[in-house]
Amino acid sequence: MSISLIGLFLNWIIELDFKRKWKKIKERRYFPLLLAGLFLVELFWLPFSEDLLICLNVLRIKLPLLLLPIILGSKDNFQKTEWKAIISSFFVGLLISTFWVYLVSIDILPTKKTSGTIRDASIFMSHLRYSALLSLAFFLVLFLAIKRWANNIFCLFFGLCMGFLIIKFSTLTAILGLFVALTIGFFIWLTLENSFNKKIISLFFITFFVVSASYLYAIVNEFYHIKKKERSEKTYSVNGEKYIFDFDNTFTENGYYLWENIAPKELEKEWNKVSELSFKGKDQKGQKLKATLYRFLTSKGLNKDSLGLSKLLEKDIKLVESGCTSVIIYNNLEKRIRSLLYEMEFAKKNTNVNNQTMNQRLVFWKAGLDIFLNQPIFGYGPGGAKTQYKKYYKNQNTHLIKSNQLLAHNQFITQAINLGTLGTILWLFVLAYSFLKVEKEIFMFFIPYLILMLFAFMSDDMLEVQAGATIFSFIGTLLLFYNSKSLEAS
Repeated sequence: MSISLIGLFLNWIIELDFKRKWKKIKERRYFPLLLAGLFLVELFWLPFSEDLLICLNVLRIKLPLLLLPIILGSKDNFQKTEWKAIISSFFVGLLISTFWVYLVSIDILPTKKTSGTIRDASIFMSHLRYSALLSLAFFLVLFLAIKRWANNIFCLFFGLCMGFLIIKFSTLTAILGLFVALTIGFFIWLTLENSFNKKIISLFFITFFVVSASYLYAIVNEFYHIKKKERSEKTYSVNGEKYIFDFDNTFTENGYYLWENIAPKELEKEWNKVSELSFKGKDQKGQKLKATLYRFLTSKGLNKDSLGLSKLLEKDIKLVESGCTSVIIYNNLEKRIRSLLYEMEFAKKNTNVNNQTMNQRLVFWKAGLDIFLNQPIFGYGPGGAKTQYKKYYKNQNTHLIKSNQLLAHNQFITQAINLGTLGTILWLFVLAYSFLKVEKEIFMFFIPYLILMLFAFMSDDMLEVQAGATIFSFIGTLLLFYNSKSLEAS
């Protein structure tokens, strides 16, 4: 990405002819400069920064917000052949990366991460940003198919590839954004298009929404379903250890209560005989092994004691060691939804939210709000969120371990901390006003782009890393400077 951006900028400089470029910017009513304002606002806020090195590094990361609008906005409109080259390159690059990622996911190619989850397969960027990119590509190929601007067979193949990986990664933010964007895009299509097959496509979408809602209901219902509502009346295990109970805790696994009939001493003794992984250590996913073992035994309806352990097969032991918490095999999407439901239940009972995606975010957001309220008018300048979060974690007991002490994971909160109320309002005005300029012809793709970016901003510090800033700026700039007249002329 750095090489590409540097190459574009050097090419723009070497071309010279700055009079013509300035004339083009003026013809566009200085709109490229306005769009570059997303960067310039942050540049103007530089004096408020405490740490100049962090500030300059943040501005370096966000350079796509400045350079791409200027470079693309000062050149002539793309012709049809140029658009084909850009879109084709995007598709080819994404197909190569998805094939590579898939090979990593099935352990044929190595990964850089060791969390033991499907997220490790996203080796080029964060799984959040990669999922957002896949979703954008899915909508682009759907848009091209609807407009009949691309081969239907290719669109079907490419769309299936993107959909498969989106589901495989099971990033709930991307999937939720995809669902909302599909819903809104569907109604926009109904309004704008006059197609003879509206009824068929409408039936397909309605069926899709009903099936999706039913599938979600089935997952949630299965999670909360109790197979054995009567609480245990046993007091001792077969070897005489007094059971541990917590009848106030209603956690379940596969419909069985988790916190009953637990004999930790004898379970530890017997487990250490059958496994090289310590009972008090961690499984291969980095989770507490005893917690994984408790949940796995519960999922089979067994007591958490030596007798329950004796009923596990060798393959079950391997599953527990690998971090599997249930005897039932769930797909990645079901695992992710169940994990979120588990976090919601866990938060009711415990303040230790480490390694819990949603609960950690609530801590991040609360910290961000506290930081913002300490300096709400002008903020802390570019990079201020990074310096202030470090101070916050040092001074406040958030129960988060060092590796989980992260930033807001919300671009709007990060902007509010960096720019304060005044700067954020100005930044949002530039953003909103820019998006009013898009041509109606590509509205069906632009709206899903906005929705997906909104969800990405709500769940991630999208613009604080180069991949996020480049995705947002490059695709957004191309769409905003799209001109249908130039295509008609070519």
